[in-house]
Amino acid sequence: MKKILITAAALVAFLFVTQQAQAAQVTGEVKVVVYGNGKLFSNGIECGYGSTDCSESMTWDDSGPAPSLSIYPHPTKAGWGITSWSGCSSLPHMNDCRVSFPASGTRIVHAYFFDVASPVVRIAGYSDWAGDQMNLNVEASDNETVTKVEYLVDDEVIATRTGDYFNSEIDTSEVPEGTHMVKVRAWDGNQNSADSIAYGINFDHTKPEVLLDSPAEFTNEDSPGFSFDAPGEDYWWADCAIRKAGETKELTGCGYGEPYSEAVPEEGHWEFVVEASDRVGNKTTVVHDFLVDRTAPEASFSAGPPDGSLLEPGEVKFAWSASDRLELTGLCRWDGAEASPCDATSTARPAAGQHKFEVTITDQAGNTTTLSRSFTVKEPAVPQPGQDPGPGDGPGGNAGNVDRKSPGVRIAAPRQSLKSLRRALKLRVACDEGCSGSVVVRGSGLKFSGRIHLMNAGVAKLKLRPTAKVRRSLASLNARPSLIAKARLKDESGNTGRATLKFRVAL
Repeated sequence: MKKILITAAALVAFLFVTQQAQAAQVTGEVKVVVYGNGKLFSNGIECGYGSTDCSESMTWDDSGPAPSLSIYPHPTKAGWGITSWSGCSSLPHMNDCRVSFPASGTRIVHAYFFDVASPVVRIAGYSDWAGDQMNLNVEASDNETVTKVEYLVDDEVIATRTGDYFNSEIDTSEVPEGTHMVKVRAWDGNQNSADSIAYGINFDHTKPEVLLDSPAEFTNEDSPGFSFDAPGEDYWWADCAIRKAGETKELTGCGYGEPYSEAVPEEGHWEFVVEASDRVGNKTTVVHDFLVDRTAPEASFSAGPPDGSLLEPGEVKFAWSASDRLELTGLCRWDGAEASPCDATSTARPAAGQHKFEVTITDQAGNTTTLSRSFTVKEPAVPQPGQDPGPGDGPGGNAGNVDRKSPGVRIAAPRQSLKSLRRALKLRVACDEGCSGSVVVRGSGLKFSGRIHLMNAGVAKLKLRPTAKVRRSLASLNARPSLIAKARLKDESGNTGRATLKFRVAL
């Protein structure tokens, strides 16, 4: 029995010695590498941002499990954070990398720190209205650097800036009219981004409407005046100038419906310029050319009795010629009576006594030249008994005849449009003898009127200028207006002729 116990003890001792002989010591190393603004900490390790203890070695009996380390990250700059690892044995969460020592050699762990903070951005100033350009005051900041700011309309990027954000002028000419949501988006170098609050902005690309109020094409005034109308609601302000044609000049403030005038020192071609703007800067520029002419027409009699003549009873005829660089019109007056239009001749059969004939020739600028002559008509001879009294001298002549026939009147309207109607309504009125009177046109809320004077049978070409009220009505029309023109003319005997015409104007 004793012998058996000794043998068992020897066996145990033999096994223990054998196990001790088989066990060996091993050494492993863990090394960490830091990228970016951060540190790594563990037992015996403090690495990154000024610390260089970046490895740890450990020896253990290779018969047991390998020891391990828990490595913890710590950002060293505001806004930075750990974003990824490599070489961890396990990663329970981003702030705990667990690493087992290798049985031999070195295990390398990489830790990556990046900027994870988004920029801060806001729209510090804007206008409720914008046109082809939008002005925004943008404030953007970041823990590192803002690399760009994007400008979005209805979540669509329309522009990008890399600097000068505070005073931003952005091209919005392609943004449709109407209200749209506008915001900005800021980015940093690590592609972190943030959006501002969105604001509703009204976009307007329509220029204001400007209509000149019957501007003169020719004038002789020292300080010509012009005015304009702005019928729409888009008008905000205007600037005007009168300048020599082809030259430039700074414009000054003016208002619609208010006459604007400037001194014009010399004859020649000039321009009236009006530049109207709306609240977002859309501009309409209208340039009206006009001629300043202060030279009176040259005119002289070419036929007719000399001044102071003593004439036999009968027909008296005057003729004259006139020249000017502008179109001329004439008004003739016999013995101070109402003047009537005339061309280059005028004929009358005045009674016995003193008489005076005058013709006033006017150019389109208003310059006039008046020609006049005075003469005396003798008393008609008294017929002797048995003598033929002759035409007009007795019952057999025309002296007792009375003209009771109404003049024949006709109206014609050339083809014209709403656009041309804003300048003038054109009509032609014909009379089969000398006559004068009025023409009135009404319809579709419009009214035009004018007068004509025909010394002899012929056709008067009328341009009936619309008032400011009529132009505003024309601007609101969206259909062809139906108009009725009525002419009422009288001849020299007081007989009245009438004519009516219905017509339409094209859009």
